[in-house]
Amino acid sequence: MLNLNNGPVEIKLLAGGANFSKYGCMIGQGLTGYFGSLPKGSTVSVHNMHPGEACLVGPGLVDQGRYHMAMTSPSWLVRTATEGRGPGWADRPMRLRAICVFPHFDQFAFAVRSDLGITSMRQIKDRKIPLRISTAPTHLMHPTGWVLDVVLAEYGMSIEEIESWGGSVVHGDRQPNLLERVPEGRIDRVTAMRTGVLNAVFDEALMTRPWRDIADSVDLTYLPIDEDVLDRLEKKFGIRQAVMPRGSLRGVTEDVLTIDFSGHLLFCHQDLPDELAYATLRGIEQQRAQIESIFHPEQGLTGPVDLSMMWKQTFVPLHPGAETFFRERGYM
Repeated sequence: MLNLNNGPVEIKLLAGGANFSKYGCMIGQGLTGYFGSLPKGSTVSVHNMHPGEACLVGPGLVDQGRYHMAMTSPSWLVRTATEGRGPGWADRPMRLRAICVFPHFDQFAFAVRSDLGITSMRQIKDRKIPLRISTAPTHLMHPTGWVLDVVLAEYGMSIEEIESWGGSVVHGDRQPNLLERVPEGRIDRVTAMRTGVLNAVFDEALMTRPWRDIADSVDLTYLPIDEDVLDRLEKKFGIRQAVMPRGSLRGVTEDVLTIDFSGHLLFCHQDLPDELAYATLRGIEQQRAQIESIFHPEQGLTGPVDLSMMWKQTFVPLHPGAETFFRERGYM
């Protein structure tokens, strides 16, 4: 058991991917810097791995004790893990608690070129439309891949079935944010949609510039998820529904029922010492201006680091040490 009273400690934080790595470095600085409160000689290591995979396997690795803390998105994924409702990645209840959630507004969109004449998800299956889809890494390599699998399954189809109709599902053209480029020799998603090489994008990261660039240059139809399907997804897996508001992108002419992908959640094992959870938030409090400064406006952070808001919408209970911090510091 980790004990902050027995001398130096090593804290391990899983923060896979560019955005999470930025948070991780600032959290480490807050814990070990000039004003950090860990025992003298302590270290914080920030661990990277495949960003999408880390979001799904992170809860299990924290539950197993491999890491003390981790980050994931969307926030509701950790609730799915604590309830053991993630087939293939969270098959058993996990012992996790929230520390805080960083502001990050995002939604999943099912967008097709309007010249296809599709207006509903059911038409894809009924007409066996060979869509050429760009998405995130598929299946269990990304929360988007897993969500896409379970959504398609509710409509009686799969990625492999779409491919069998002559369609394709790719992710190597994806630009996770405006600063990242696809590997040389590949056509990026925006260009592929403009030229018709692709005719559909099923993905999250709706607040990033690539989504806006596509919407501004290609006539798109945004397919709503049927309400009964969303209800079943929430009951089975804890997937949270959302509404893409009218006017949020060009072509969104009315509110669209979809899936919420918001929140960059920092979570931990339920047995993490209270004083470490408290110290972590104290470090974030110290570093909040720095955290805000390292994010481009069209990357992950979509609001100020406001600790009076960061204990809300965590979907799992706060760690007791985190709750103590929020209450004692007047944020709750």
